[in-house]
Amino acid sequence: MYLLVLLVVLGVVYAYCWWKPRSPPTYPGQLPIIGHSHILFKHRNDIWVYFSKVVEYISENGGFFQFRVGPHIMYVVDDPESVGIIANTCLDKPYFYNFMDDLLGNGLITLNGEMWKIHHKLLNPAFSQHVLNTYLNEMDAQAQNLVSQLTTVAKKGPVNITEFLGQFVLRTVCRTSLRLEVKDQDMIDNEYAKAIEEIEAIIIRRVLNPILHFPFLFKLTAMYKRQIKLSHNNKKLMDPIIHKRKSDLIATKRTVNDNDDSVPGKFKPALDLLLHLSDEQYVLSDDEIRAHLNTFVAASFDTTSAALQTILLVLGSYPEIQERVYNEIQDIFKNRDRLTKHDITKLVYLDAVIKEVLRMYNIVPLIARQIDTDIVLPKYTLRAGSSCIMSIYGLHRHSSWGPDAKQFKPERWLNPATLPTNPNVYAAFGIGKRMCIGKQYAMLSMKTSLVHTVRKFHISADISTLKWEYAVTLKAKAPLINLTLRS
Repeated sequence: MYLLVLLVVLGVVYAYCWWKPRSPPTYPGQLPIIGHSHILFKHRNDIWVYFSKVVEYISENGGFFQFRVGPHIMYVVDDPESVGIIANTCLDKPYFYNFMDDLLGNGLITLNGEMWKIHHKLLNPAFSQHVLNTYLNEMDAQAQNLVSQLTTVAKKGPVNITEFLGQFVLRTVCRTSLRLEVKDQDMIDNEYAKAIEEIEAIIIRRVLNPILHFPFLFKLTAMYKRQIKLSHNNKKLMDPIIHKRKSDLIATKRTVNDNDDSVPGKFKPALDLLLHLSDEQYVLSDDEIRAHLNTFVAASFDTTSAALQTILLVLGSYPEIQERVYNEIQDIFKNRDRLTKHDITKLVYLDAVIKEVLRMYNIVPLIARQIDTDIVLPKYTLRAGSSCIMSIYGLHRHSSWGPDAKQFKPERWLNPATLPTNPNVYAAFGIGKRMCIGKQYAMLSMKTSLVHTVRKFHISADISTLKWEYAVTLKAKAPLINLTLRS
């Protein structure tokens, strides 16, 4: 009898242990109460060096780990199947994305899942291929202007290209998405860019100091006061643009409609669409318009300029790849100066180089989701109320890329049959439903500028000597290149 009872008890215990939700293993270094908070704070000045080691460790040990910041659980994942499930199931962003509210407001990056669905659907027409094609002439003109500016520093030794590229991206956004006149294209200038970079530095410092995750404590700091001042200054830049464009539209009684799209050379900028949604459909407030514009401008500046910077550094470090890009460009354009949409589609090798740079040198190496319901995966269960950090860095080096996963090899993109079958292993523009709405805009802008830059200059650099800094996006410190005019 006692033996039977013992067997039943053991069976129940075994069944419980077998069926209970299994959590991913905990990353080494956890302490009682504070979890891994002390490690984040310790590495606040070399955070990317630390993060890169963490994601390498996770990749080599099953692709799943959990961290604790105080009582809050953060899962870190680089398993392609799992991130696909998580990204499409959970559309809300974790609480620490709210740290960007002063920078972006409630734009597409920070909106909660339900509101994001509504606003994404409303804004999607502004990024259609038809609309983007109308931007090409302006992007081409801005790219030629970039080349003219770079010509002034050619043969003058190593040059930091950050400011040149930042100005190119901001002017392009101003002339396309915001439809500013040429005389007004510098209304959003390098001061705006510097403010974005300073706010991002504040955001990452706050992320790495868990005490400052509490809003009431953060508001006691000098960082908070500085962030508010910078955000207010940027708001003062954006409001006149909104009001000016609104006045222009009222004066000309111009509306955003399909007939306008069909007129050659006519722009369909994001700002006009936003104003139409506000004035004609009454679905957006002035604050929401400002938030979306701030998101467009800040995200374009931050990611596109960083990506261009890295691509040029890579081309300068691989002269044989640079020459192959140059030869492709020359074969297509010959003596022509202007690009057409048909030319862009022929730049097959340049497209491969861009994709491979974005794979190996992630501009956004980590993205996150709020786990709002228990997610049962084949190996583990992720608990509701936690956060999940998806390692783009790890996905881009996943074993499914093959034994050369950690090698820079643009040729891999020329044969689709050799690429991984799971689309989640490439996430340069995000994963799942909340993928970046501006992906095609960014690619068009980058290709246009690279065509003119590579045609004009020999580029030399050494990317292996660079150090990287992580502040929302990953960028090279002091990106120096040498430019020599081609004959």
